[in-house]
Amino acid sequence: MSRMNGVAVRKHLLRWMLLAVFLVPMQAAWAQSASSTIEHIRASGKITLGFYNEAKPFTYQTSSGTPDGYAIALCRAVASAIQSELRLPTLSTQFVAVDAAERFNAVKEGRVDLLCGPSVPTLTNRADVSFSIPILGSGTGVMVRKDAPAAFRELLETGQTAGRPVWRGSPMLAALQQRTFSVISGSLQEQLLKTRREELNVNSVISLVPDLATGLKQLQDGKSDAFVSDRNVLLNLAKQDTSGELVVLSRVFDYEPLALAMNRNDAEFRLLVDTTLSQLYRSGKINAIYEQYLGKPDKATQDWFRKAAVPE
Repeated sequence: MSRMNGVAVRKHLLRWMLLAVFLVPMQAAWAQSASSTIEHIRASGKITLGFYNEAKPFTYQTSSGTPDGYAIALCRAVASAIQSELRLPTLSTQFVAVDAAERFNAVKEGRVDLLCGPSVPTLTNRADVSFSIPILGSGTGVMVRKDAPAAFRELLETGQTAGRPVWRGSPMLAALQQRTFSVISGSLQEQLLKTRREELNVNSVISLVPDLATGLKQLQDGKSDAFVSDRNVLLNLAKQDTSGELVVLSRVFDYEPLALAMNRNDAEFRLLVDTTLSQLYRSGKINAIYEQYLGKPDKATQDWFRKAAVPE
């Protein structure tokens, strides 16, 4: 009986040894995947920031090739906070250009630590990445040429023509028939356009473009009747238009809180990002950054920042 018990004990120990052999590499993998962004930055002495080449005034490249913009300034503030938090004598900041199609993959795969190109934290997007508190309230806007047909422009501007509301099947929807709308591929505006086209049952053409420059050129050349994008971005494009032939409609088609994206499973890093932004908002230091890229903030904008800040 004693010998049989000894055999059983040895078998039990063998099972534990085999289990340990398999668990050690698995635990190492878990530890690596759970390794925080902050620890990665500490070890490398570098933070990698993703940005969009052409999304002025949020992110863009200057003539010298240096990334700049409202969101870039906020990301630089986050980098400074990390350097202070980790007591690093220096912290290298590397910028990586990403486009709409690959931006979240760049975050998920660890190619960028923080996505400075502002994104909308939809439920679909939250399945891939996590988001900071909002950095700005925005919305979808439409840019048209000043010579656009009055009925077309009025319908887009007010949602009605001749003072009468428009509904699915309304004859007044003729103003939208055969019209071409340029929109950046993969953007939230693309989905909004497709949904609205289906709701109204019109045969408008949605022309997908890779970037702002292409969408703007299509509108300028008459290849599209309207360019749909973030309204703040369109307003900035209109300022740079020397022809004076383009106009951004005053209507905001939806509300979109813009935020910075980061790894979905890193609460520590998100806390630091949100803390940095909240301190900027509460202290009022955000006003100078906002004014530099978007113009002097009015009282409503300043109130918005105070409300967006997370309490201590």
